Amino acid sequence: MSNAEAVAEFQRLLAPAVDRRRGLLGAGITQAFRAFSGDGDGLDGVYIDIYGPGAVMIEYEGRAPAGFDAAAGAQLALEALRPLGVRAVYHKPFIRDRSRLGGALPECVTNARPAAGEVLPEFLLVREHDWALEVRLYDGLSTGVFLDQRANRRWVADFCAAFHRSSGKPAAVLNTFAYTCAFSVAAGKHATTTSVDISPRYLEWGRRNFAHNSIDSSKHFFTKMDTFEFFGFARKKGWKYDLIILDPPSFASGSKKKGIKPWSSLDHYARLVGEAAGLLAAGGAVFASTNTQELCRTGRLEREIAKAVGRPKWIDLPEVDADFANECDRFSARAFHIH
Repeated sequence: MSNAEAVAEFQRLLAPAVDRRRGLLGAGITQAFRAFSGDGDGLDGVYIDIYGPGAVMIEYEGRAPAGFDAAAGAQLALEALRPLGVRAVYHKPFIRDRSRLGGALPECVTNARPAAGEVLPEFLLVREHDWALEVRLYDGLSTGVFLDQRANRRWVADFCAAFHRSSGKPAAVLNTFAYTCAFSVAAGKHATTTSVDISPRYLEWGRRNFAHNSIDSSKHFFTKMDTFEFFGFARKKGWKYDLIILDPPSFASGSKKKGIKPWSSLDHYARLVGEAAGLLAAGGAVFASTNTQELCRTGRLEREIAKAVGRPKWIDLPEVDADFANECDRFSARAFHIH
């Protein structure tokens, strides 16, 4: 496909893709959503996510058309998204073999100047359901929130609210691999949360997310620790949780210096579930999620969970929102009680 053909095809496909997601804005569900979904919308390797006044165009090397012109695509996206209030489109290329970058990032992912449109502030606040989350569109390859977990964050909020109503006390929630603590924010009004992550930078981002929502972070806990290390610490303390959230990355290299072992979802997911289950309070629940492709195959995540806890009592989770309906084979989540 030539440059002109790839851009023309993108232009043809973009408007109807955006129209299919307008309901998310109209219903007040979110200001941040996926406007274009790669092969699900007809052009593999190219994605566009909207974050209020800014958008991010993601391009996967080796999947996007060889002739795709990112600058032209960003300009077309800006023109198509202006009616939704978008004023800038940033470009994030995902290189297939990042090792050839020598640890450096492409300049465009940290440049305040977008591929199209005006320079936006260093961070934005975007509404989602009843809370706001801080996002950074030129802070590297990620933005601070995983949009595909939106419906599950709503489920966490509802779970904690129901627990509070029925028990008269806040739910005790453990959020592992917490990143910027978006799940903790969703839980925070009706729970006491413990957010665990090895990155102090992301935990501080999480504290800001609590502040953005007027949630007193002094009543919550932010713990810089490897998840398995925390599990051992919590067992010794005898701590128990009413909800445990497991949303690990597919891989993590670990650190010999810090005593952190490498992580692989394929190799270690069952162990993760098993150790988490040992910290559940009576009647507690586990939310387990993954974007590891092998674990997203039908029934595979359930088998990993069953390896750890036998025959769990499954809990229904909400359907994926319209912007990710074409990507259900790329992430998987289950919630369960233990008999």
